[in-house]
Amino acid sequence: MKLEKISMLLGAIVMILLAFLIVWQADILGVSAGRLEQDARENQSIDNSWEVAQGMNEDLCAMLFYDQERDKCTYSIYVSREGFSFGYFFGKGGTDVYMTENVEAVVLEDKGIALLSLNQDKVCKIKVGDESDAEFISVNPGEPFALVLPIDCGEITLYDTKENVVTLYDTYTGI
Repeated sequence: MKLEKISMLLGAIVMILLAFLIVWQADILGVSAGRLEQDARENQSIDNSWEVAQGMNEDLCAMLFYDQERDKCTYSIYVSREGFSFGYFFGKGGTDVYMTENVEAVVLEDKGIALLSLNQDKVCKIKVGDESDAEFISVNPGEPFALVLPIDCGEITLYDTKENVVTLYDTYTGI
C-alpha cells in the first residue's frame, strides 16, 4: 500500500515536471508588465543609473534608456503574442543613432508604432491622424520620450517649440 502511494506521488511529480518543460519549451510565458524594465536592464546589460522613458499598450512596450548626460541611449521593445501566451516577449533592442539625434518610429507590422527619441529636436507636440480627425499629444521638449501608437493611427507630424516640423525617421520590422 505504501509503495503504491510513493509510486503515485513520483508519477504525479514527473507529470508536473513534464508539463512545466512543455510550457517552457513552447515559449508561452513572457515577461509580466511589471517586470519589463528589470528584464530589459538585465538582458541588455543596461546600467541601473540610466533613466528610462516608457510607453506601452496591450500589444507592445517601448523603453528608451539613457544616461545622465543624455548623449547615449539604448532601446528595448517588447511585444505580446497572439494566441495562447502570457506577458510580453523581447522583440527588438539595442542602440540607434536616429534616437540619439532625432526621432525614430519603429513600425512593428500589426502591433503598433514606437516613437523613441532623446529629444534633441525639442519636440513638444505630436499630431496623429488626418486633418479631419487629428489628435494632439503633448511632449515635454526638455525630456526624452517613448510613445506607443496604434498601427492604424494615420499620419504622424512632429513639432518643435517653434512650431517647425521635425523629421521622423522610420524603421520597419517584422517582429
